[in-house]
Amino acid sequence: MQRTMTGFHEDEESQWVAELACGHTQHVRHKPPFTLRPWVLTPEGRGERIGQTLDCPLCDRREMPNGYAAYKRTASFRRESIPEGLLHRHSLKAGVWAIVHVVRGELEFFEPSETGETRRALVAGERAIVLPESEHRVAAAGDVEFFIEFWRSNPA
Repeated sequence: MQRTMTGFHEDEESQWVAELACGHTQHVRHKPPFTLRPWVLTPEGRGERIGQTLDCPLCDRREMPNGYAAYKRTASFRRESIPEGLLHRHSLKAGVWAIVHVVRGELEFFEPSETGETRRALVAGERAIVLPESEHRVAAAGDVEFFIEFWRSNPA
């Protein structure tokens, strides 16, 4: 999944690491002949890459970034109390992740795909990890109860 580079820092071995909007980090080494990234060697080159994207395999695997913790939890929602905004496509802010927890019944979780939408049925005890800036929506499949936890880096 492509993620926006928001900054860079050096690790303990003086290797450059890209900071991504999702909260993950990724080494961006210039190691010819296998990896050609001469732009990483200068402040100007790195600066020109801010705002561009880089593939994030950790997002592909839906792995929450290290150091993230829950900072907010919604009330429990039932079929008749699901906020209208959750029923339509929406997305989280950069750097904010969510976990949808199904307590009772079944909830349909939808995400866009190349062919339209992918539907995943979540039953009691299951959860869905929602990526930052990724569109999604939910729909009740009968009687359901669920809540959402929001996660970010260094919650106050």
